[in-house]
Amino acid sequence: MKRFCLLMCFATASCSSGGGVDSMHAFYEVPIGATKPELVSLVGEPFSVKENSDGTVEYEYIERLHEGDRTLEERRYVITMKDGRVVSKTIKQTSPPGYLFDSYQMQTTDNQENF
Repeated sequence: MKRFCLLMCFATASCSSGGGVDSMHAFYEVPIGATKPELVSLVGEPFSVKENSDGTVEYEYIERLHEGDRTLEERRYVITMKDGRVVSKTIKQTSPPGYLFDSYQMQTTDNQENF
């Protein structure tokens, strides 16, 4: 039974780790000078790829921090490559404006008929 639980934990962790950068820690693990295969093995496939006129290629990864069904913060990790190697990394962090949250919905529950 103990082996089964350990196997299930490993399987769950390996499934959840795919699909791109899921934390700032993973982003920092990508070294400058890494090749594309090294990049993909460390953080997965990018959300988008943009080829620039100067010969650089930007790989964008997105992390969304949620509270329930609301996105509280969004981080966009941009890894720039030139000649097949990582040359720079940037983070663009945004938070949605407060007026997007429905304050009435936040103060009530779905179970109003009992009141």
